[in-house]
Amino acid sequence: MYVSGEIQIIPISPEVSMTRYIARVKDIIAGSGLAHTMHDSGTNIQGEYELIAKVAGQCMQAVLDTGAPRVFCYLKLGARTDKDISMEKLAAEK
Repeated sequence: MYVSGEIQIIPISPEVSMTRYIARVKDIIAGSGLAHTMHDSGTNIQGEYELIAKVAGQCMQAVLDTGAPRVFCYLKLGARTDKDISMEKLAAEK
């Protein structure tokens, strides 16, 4: 099932800077092959549901492996069959 939505990975750590955690997450998402656009409060993401779920798990594990004692992941996903919702299609319409 093709879905579109947003993912937020939130490291819970006593550190002030989250840069090293977010850099790992960015690399995982960029290497996943999923259509995505990062912004200041998360990442818009599109692709097959199973791949998005797998990538979310990889991102969470990477944050824990990088040293954060806790991590939260918020996924907001939607699917539809009445029209093409791909980022490529929407960009071509502009």
